[in-house]
Amino acid sequence: MAQTSHVRSQKAEMYAHTLLEAAKAEGRELKDLNTLDALSNMLSEVTDTLHVLIDEGDEDLLPQIAHYYAELFREEPDVVAVDVTTAIPLDDELRAKVQKSLEEEYKKPVYMVEHVDKSIMGGIIFYARGVRRDASVRTRLETIRRSLKEKGVE
Repeated sequence: MAQTSHVRSQKAEMYAHTLLEAAKAEGRELKDLNTLDALSNMLSEVTDTLHVLIDEGDEDLLPQIAHYYAELFREEPDVVAVDVTTAIPLDDELRAKVQKSLEEEYKKPVYMVEHVDKSIMGGIIFYARGVRRDASVRTRLETIRRSLKEKGVE
């Protein structure tokens, strides 16, 4: 017998509470929110594959699968994968500007993999096709510190 809309809504809320509490325990609420959002938009092929992984007891292979998938994706000639690291999450407006700038530079569609690293203090780090460009505040400060040290100023 089909469940009522109300019962399904209650189940969804229960799952959401469970996931949020688990994320809070690990301090990863935002990361898990982004992951859950991505999961909810996946193609049925991805969810079907995840079901098979779980049924086969192979869920421990998921990080390795993600690694191989990323390698294969980066090898695709029609798309450039760029790791983008910032001190705070990009908002939609800045994300669009960064993506547009990268697509103009590479003259190809760009897929951005975003990372947040508070230790860079500000700025941005790009990594694509084996090349790293670091425009972070931390790196700029370190460059200034080295320059002053070379000049005998400490």
